[in-house]
Amino acid sequence: MQQFAAFIMRGRIQAMLAAALFGVLSLVLPILQPLATVVSGAVVALVTLRLGAREGMFVVLGVALGVAAVASLILGNPMPALLLGLVLWIPVWGIALLLRSSVSLALSFQVAALLGGLIIVAVYLLLPDPAAWWREKWDTLMIPAMQQAGMGDTEQLRQALAPVVSRMTGVLATAQAVTLLSSLMVGRWWQALLYNPGGFGREFRDLRLGSMVAYPGLAVLGLAFFVSGVMGGIARDVLLILIALYMFQGLALAHAVAAGRHVAWLMALYTLMAIALPFVAVALAGVGFADHWLNIRARFGTGGTPPGNESGDRRDI
Repeated sequence: MQQFAAFIMRGRIQAMLAAALFGVLSLVLPILQPLATVVSGAVVALVTLRLGAREGMFVVLGVALGVAAVASLILGNPMPALLLGLVLWIPVWGIALLLRSSVSLALSFQVAALLGGLIIVAVYLLLPDPAAWWREKWDTLMIPAMQQAGMGDTEQLRQALAPVVSRMTGVLATAQAVTLLSSLMVGRWWQALLYNPGGFGREFRDLRLGSMVAYPGLAVLGLAFFVSGVMGGIARDVLLILIALYMFQGLALAHAVAAGRHVAWLMALYTLMAIALPFVAVALAGVGFADHWLNIRARFGTGGTPPGNESGDRRDI
């Protein structure tokens, strides 16, 4: 990975080629889409974090034009590449600039949560009933496609997936936020590999989302469980984003507790995540949320930033 990061930092052309390669892979190979999308965004993040807004935007524009040209040739439509630019490369560029100026990983997570929440609110302003809209699209587009593919009892599958389909607004907003933050953290990791080995590990282990997320999180939790209608729907969708964000804090806590002592235990955790991600994500989110109030890492003697003072990330990366 260090050699790949060094290749990216050799110049604009190398960075554009790397981002474009993985951008194209995310469009033409669905099986590689999550990984390729994150890596493509991480290239933008690395250049922006190290060289600033101007160089980062050069990469964004170059990769968008390049991937759009390839998409036109292969798919006959440049729009998937332009959409990728709008939902990934430009947001990654912006949040990398924020991290570069603030040197606060916690603030970057807070802004990602805010962006995801704004997306959800915008959908509810545009659609009277987003859950019903998604169910209609699922029935008219996906069910016939599955029937043509001979996937068996589509009605049973439809009923099984009904809760997920109803929350598709939150699912997509959460996926966008997770991809954005994953790209940012991979780019930050590469930056540390090149210029400050071990720096990202210390920064990640210190991650605390802070009171700016914890107190609104309590309000969202209450609305999600006890309020119906539009407010309840928005809260239930936003809750998915909060679960994803606190999953990262739970992982940071796990790394802080396991650092240098329980590596096998940490590997077991990641293996369990690969097998049963939704359940493990919720459990980690619960631990991460509890860490804000209980400062669990201090109980294990791992230090970390105390609650209420979450902005003091390292400045030496």
